[in-house]
Amino acid sequence: MRYLPIHVDLQGENVLIAGGGKAAEAKLRTLVATDANLIVIAPEISAEIRRWVETDKCVWEARAFTNADLDNKRLVYAATEDQALDTCIVEQARARGVLVNTADNKQASDFFSPAIIDRSPVTISIGTEGTSPGLARALKADIEARLPESLGRLALSLGNVRKHLTHLLPDFTKRQQFWAKLFNAKDVLNWNERDLQSKIDAALADNDAGLGHVALVGAGPGDPDLLTHQARHKLFAADVIVYDRLVSEAVLSFGRKEAEYIYVGKIPNGKSTPQTEINAILVQKASEGLSVVRLKGGDPLVFGRADEEIDALVAANISFEICPGITSAAAAAAAIGVSLTSRGQNKAVSLITGHDTKGFAEQDWTTLARPDSRAAIYMGVGAARFIQGRLLVHGAASNLPVTVVENASRPEQIIVASSLATLADDLVAGGIKGPAILLIGYAVREVKSVLAQKTGT
Repeated sequence: MRYLPIHVDLQGENVLIAGGGKAAEAKLRTLVATDANLIVIAPEISAEIRRWVETDKCVWEARAFTNADLDNKRLVYAATEDQALDTCIVEQARARGVLVNTADNKQASDFFSPAIIDRSPVTISIGTEGTSPGLARALKADIEARLPESLGRLALSLGNVRKHLTHLLPDFTKRQQFWAKLFNAKDVLNWNERDLQSKIDAALADNDAGLGHVALVGAGPGDPDLLTHQARHKLFAADVIVYDRLVSEAVLSFGRKEAEYIYVGKIPNGKSTPQTEINAILVQKASEGLSVVRLKGGDPLVFGRADEEIDALVAANISFEICPGITSAAAAAAAIGVSLTSRGQNKAVSLITGHDTKGFAEQDWTTLARPDSRAAIYMGVGAARFIQGRLLVHGAASNLPVTVVENASRPEQIIVASSLATLADDLVAGGIKGPAILLIGYAVREVKSVLAQKTGT
């Protein structure tokens, strides 16, 4: 992100618009909704700008721009439609340390005027870093249609709540917990005053009770678009987020900045957080009355040690819930354009792990080696040669297709098409290090949806 979106207080501030034509008119169309003192400097002005002058939305000085016009200005807009003059205004403004924007010249602008959705006091700004104002306007139209006209009144009501909340909840952390619980609802934008009061009462009661709670949340395979709405709500409401190595930064960004983030990743053959320590963290934080999210890559119920964590929570009499996520096997199958089960080919698919607590995981290799068997192997990269040998010894065909998908659904996704005979060598040649899913019995479907993926053989 090159440009930081911020809201600048322009009440009573002087803003200069140099120019009186269509470019200046476009800038003013947003500015006239502010409480700034708008000064237009131009020999002539358009009919629309003249109307704004006549209704006291701005003032007009009918003359050419001078350097003195930059005195005591908070922002400057160079919109004369004379490139040389606009460039001169930009240089003079920057020399004085005044932020300047110029029409249709991204490189010469210090800031951009975003497309704005106005539900005062709620304002939503949409920018494209100057690349496409048209796209910003299209996004504005789409988002604006979804927001109720009553949103501003809701914000004002919440502002009144905030004024009194410090007395009700003197502790800053408790106030943050209150707001998170209050907004942990799907219909918040449509609340009326009665709804708001009941939600406030419930959130305050939860704070008084000091009740902690743990949600075991599936983060999916990494693509934030594959995160469930339930998971997003839980992340937003969490006081503490305890997360794994495979959780993407894009998914973590749905949590609040004020939340406590605790990394408990496990690195294969490397430094790992013991499961007993993770259990203790969940129990401790929930016992402090906090809302805790245990965030796991994929689905928490598929090789996520959920039972061990649930047992610890039950033993400590702490309430919990489970929020399923999209498991990596499903994302890997989608990436190569195949169905995990297919009529006439396989009636089931085995989700298995390449490792267990004793090392390489033994399986029912006889069944897995049958021609109609299909399997998705998690944590199988390090065990690839072991898996390859076991399946061949038990009668699997050497030309059995095996597809490996590393970082399924993520921008860095890699697909390696292989066979059982060459699996281990192809993983090395393809640079596969994990996390990856080994899809046994599945070949890449040659369709457009996978042609754009980075694929090795």
